[in-house]
Amino acid sequence: MTGDGALTEMLTATWQRQAEEGFLLSHPDTARIEERIVHDAAARVDYRFRWMPHREIRFDVAELERRGILDPDRDEAELFRDERDPSGRHCFLCASNIAVCNPMEELVPVRLAGRDYVAGANFAWIERNHFTVMSAEHIDQDFTPHVVAAMVELHRQTDGRFRVLYNGAQAGATIPWHLHYQITTERLPVEALPEGREELYPALLSRIRSEDGDVGSAYDVASAWIERDPEHHRINMLVAGSPDQPVVFVFARDTRLTHAAVKGLMGGFEVCGDLVYSEPDKREVFENATAAVAREALLEIRPNADLPA
Repeated sequence: MTGDGALTEMLTATWQRQAEEGFLLSHPDTARIEERIVHDAAARVDYRFRWMPHREIRFDVAELERRGILDPDRDEAELFRDERDPSGRHCFLCASNIAVCNPMEELVPVRLAGRDYVAGANFAWIERNHFTVMSAEHIDQDFTPHVVAAMVELHRQTDGRFRVLYNGAQAGATIPWHLHYQITTERLPVEALPEGREELYPALLSRIRSEDGDVGSAYDVASAWIERDPEHHRINMLVAGSPDQPVVFVFARDTRLTHAAVKGLMGGFEVCGDLVYSEPDKREVFENATAAVAREALLEIRPNADLPA
């Protein structure tokens, strides 16, 4: 069962409104984005390198306050902090904290697989219509059957317009104490990977296609990988394709292989073939983007093992 278009319309309208109100660090229609597409002849897929300088503003607290994205009069004592966070920072994904810190942010309520969520436009966006979908409850980013069910339901509620990404803790998720997903309407490079070439893709992945809408085997593959080494094994997951016959990409990850020399932390967007840069010292990497550079980055974080069948 697919959605009636209401959620898709609400999300895209919210994204546009947040851009016009200045909550996004740059308006997507005028952002100074550069793009390089490079073809991998082995996997027969095109990787996408992007230069997105607006993302650097996310580290400039004074500028965020000047723009009103961050409330300069926020009361830090009101903010919830997870005691496991060694940095002592507040949780950026708790709606109560967002209300105190980010008064411009507009949250869209969503009900997924029996649990309440809110979707907020990612102000340091990587893709068009890039939202973070956050559990209304502060619970861990653990991989469970609910995660797969929620991802598939969100994909279906948006009629397949939004693809849904999950980053495991220590596999791209920078806030592992609050369950969340990333969504976007932009097609990700790995979606074009031809059938039968999964083993030639540099990240370790399994692609599960559904003929009847049931993607339960995706959970089985992912959980079998995690259970093989619970201390180190994690996953990234992408749900895309038709809302009635979703396609699930399961990427095997290892907590000992989280960074690539030319990119740094590698998460869901990266394993899907999107390499985004904004740091001045990485400009040369972008300028010299090649398929070999992308492959090497993905190979650096590829576990030396096979996914369960």
